[in-house]
Amino acid sequence: MSQAILDRWYAALKAGDAGALAAVTTDDVTVRWNGPPGIVPWAGVWEGRSKVVTFFRRVAEHLEILSIETVGRIEGEGGVVIVLEGHWRVRASGDELKVRAVNLFRFEGERVATYEVYPDSYAFAKALAKA
Repeated sequence: MSQAILDRWYAALKAGDAGALAAVTTDDVTVRWNGPPGIVPWAGVWEGRSKVVTFFRRVAEHLEILSIETVGRIEGEGGVVIVLEGHWRVRASGDELKVRAVNLFRFEGERVATYEVYPDSYAFAKALAKA
């Protein structure tokens, strides 16, 4: 079950499709991106579908997703932890960024209820500051 949800989630992110992203989330979805607020413009906690869509639009203003590859996965009842290798392009500078991150998902039914990201926040902050 969770793989189909994740496939829709990551496809919506890569396409920048807010409608598809909203369709795969609960109304009260929460996103937590762990990193330095004020330095990484999307760091912090975003609660509710409209704020989460705003979060992803903010990320998309700054980054283009080039690829996301799952390198590890731990699945439990109602959720999954994904270790991924991500490859992004910073829109302002054209520089590319390759880092690992851990994504934690909690599901309710066929939707994402919680998404938490443990990234290499230093690498993101450095890439954004350079731009």
